[in-house]
Amino acid sequence: MTYRETFVDSTGKNKTLELRFHREARMRYSVHDLDTLFADDYRLLKEILHHHETIQKPRIQELLDYAEGNNHDISKAGRRRDDDMADTRAIHNFGRAIAVFKQGYLVGNPIQVSYEDDSYQEQLDELAKQNDFHQLNRSLVLDLSKTGRAYDLVYRAQDDTTRAVKLDPLRTFVIYDDTLEMHSVAGVRYYQANPFDDKKKIVEVYTPSNIMTFEYDGTLNEINKTPHAFKLVPITEYMNNSNGLGDYETELSLIDLYDASQSDTANYMQDLSDAILAIIGRVNFPADCDTAQKQIEYMRKMRKARLLNLEPPIDQEGNEGTVDAKYLYKQYDVNGTEAYKKRVVNDIHKFTNTPDMTDDNFAGVQSGEAMKWKVFGLDQERVDMQALFERSLKRRYRLVANIGKVAREMTDFDVSKLIITFTPNLPADTANIVTNAKNLYGMVSDETVFDMLQTATGVDAKIEMERLNSEEPQEPEPRIGEVTADEQEAQ
Repeated sequence: MTYRETFVDSTGKNKTLELRFHREARMRYSVHDLDTLFADDYRLLKEILHHHETIQKPRIQELLDYAEGNNHDISKAGRRRDDDMADTRAIHNFGRAIAVFKQGYLVGNPIQVSYEDDSYQEQLDELAKQNDFHQLNRSLVLDLSKTGRAYDLVYRAQDDTTRAVKLDPLRTFVIYDDTLEMHSVAGVRYYQANPFDDKKKIVEVYTPSNIMTFEYDGTLNEINKTPHAFKLVPITEYMNNSNGLGDYETELSLIDLYDASQSDTANYMQDLSDAILAIIGRVNFPADCDTAQKQIEYMRKMRKARLLNLEPPIDQEGNEGTVDAKYLYKQYDVNGTEAYKKRVVNDIHKFTNTPDMTDDNFAGVQSGEAMKWKVFGLDQERVDMQALFERSLKRRYRLVANIGKVAREMTDFDVSKLIITFTPNLPADTANIVTNAKNLYGMVSDETVFDMLQTATGVDAKIEMERLNSEEPQEPEPRIGEVTADEQEAQ
């Protein structure tokens, strides 16, 4: 499905464009305040809901489809004009491969969250363990890579603990105020009241002080209103980049090209077995083959017997002509076609900044420094994405701290003292790391050396130093004939 618009360029000329997505498909909603959003029987809120369902949701669904093996262009009905020709649909899941690669690279190693003076470290670790923040962050990064946005909700569970959960980007959005700071005014989550009835929906609106629940079937009917103590909108939006683009969103046309080329190659191979048999001459039919149906059946028998009995044509002078039989099929330029497909694949990896792991240049043992150059483009995107993710992550902890103050769990917690560390998941050149650590030993602090060795050992520097300090020094066993210190004292 394409979106058509008339574009007027700088010279005043009109151009009719067919865009894949509506220009407002990634728009971030903003209002002046909550009163504006709820005025006139929730008029603006209903308009935003309708806009999200009809303009933004289709884009998100298509991007998710390309990560689930449901590529749209190759799946269109009526792709082949001839009904009797092969219609193979070869779908290549580049979307999933790109998203999983970025997820593994960015959060294959857990995000480390620490507090400056360690006073809340135990509570932070327990919170992360209880909510499985590592898996939550991995799921959020996967959504970011696919759709450009992700959402989580912080809530107070029935067991009186603070929880966080990922929300479906298909049915979630955040509305901001119109200030430069873009503070959250409301977070909206909607879903079907009955999974088999898409006419009636439940809409949950999270404001800085309340959770409002509505029934929605074109009109909004409030059915519940519950206060909360988070003091902020408890839904947090995460952005993949400043534009909210998915990692493969701009290369969907290249993925479609590769699907089409591979499918057409497969169709050619199948159509080859159904090639047209051209006969130059006459088939020698028996006398009883006096109808077209009998003649076709007789030719089928000859084909099955691998035999073709032909008679040469005879001209008016009684001279015999020549006979021939051959299959007619479309010619296939193997080298040109394969070079074209390889070029398309290279473009997909190049423009998504995703290295091709099947490339011959990846064969053999690669050092960590060599791998860094191969993911250089992705690393530049990582810096921006990490900054945006860290900002949203701190907002999650601010929500936790706000409810913690009410529950007297985190009375003087300061979010600005959080230290968030991302560790890209790259193959480590452990031998080189150990060598460098040995060379620096005695020249820098032990903690610095153990920080370097953390990648090779997998053990935190502070934990390793505590282990060393807890080990009691043991005297070496005496060699045969050697007098120990205790024996000398006794003598």
